Amino acid sequence: MNKKFVFIILAITVAAVLLWGIILFRKSVNIIEKPVSLPQIPSQNVPSPTPVTETPSSNAASSQSAPKNAYAPPLDRASERITKKTFGQFITPQNSPVQPEKFRGYHTGTDFEIFPEELNSDVPVKAVCGGRIALKKTATGYGGVLVESCELNSEPVTVIYGHLKLASIKKNTGDSLAQGEEIGILGKAYSAETSGERKHLHLGIHKGAGIDILGYVQSKGELSGWLDPCLLETVCK
Repeated sequence: MNKKFVFIILAITVAAVLLWGIILFRKSVNIIEKPVSLPQIPSQNVPSPTPVTETPSSNAASSQSAPKNAYAPPLDRASERITKKTFGQFITPQNSPVQPEKFRGYHTGTDFEIFPEELNSDVPVKAVCGGRIALKKTATGYGGVLVESCELNSEPVTVIYGHLKLASIKKNTGDSLAQGEEIGILGKAYSAETSGERKHLHLGIHKGAGIDILGYVQSKGELSGWLDPCLLETVCK
């Protein structure tokens, strides 16, 4: 009787322990499976990164603003030689700074005079730009004349060198000229080399690739086809 009672008590105890274990197990499972709510972190307005713009250096800026084609003076002491006829000046036999005068019209170029001591000496003329010889001949009003095809700001121009001694020009049509290269010398005063004119250089710059050697035009509007050489500051320095 006592043994049977003890066995029953043990069985009840074991059953209670098992039941309690099952209850604890289920609770632990519920805890694991229950979603965990994390605390909300208030959003912050984070500024977006500001794009960085590189500022070009002063050297880069100056190289961009520099002219694509820098021209050179055709004679030494060029600025001191411009004393008579300038670009666009209206010339008549009555008002001309050169007497006697046989021309009339708006001057298409700039004249560079000689110094007194150069009257009987060779005066070398240099190419104001790098290009090719487009024309080399004797022409009325010029004597010896050479036309060079060049570029200015990526646009074609032709440069007229008038009153040259043609025999002194060693290169021929189609040959290249480097900027600053000696072309030849000025023609002798009042000779066929200058078409009877004084010893000087007529420098003209005509827009476009077409050749036009007119020294004068009869209307101011026609000057639009030409450029003032002295607007290219280095030419008349």
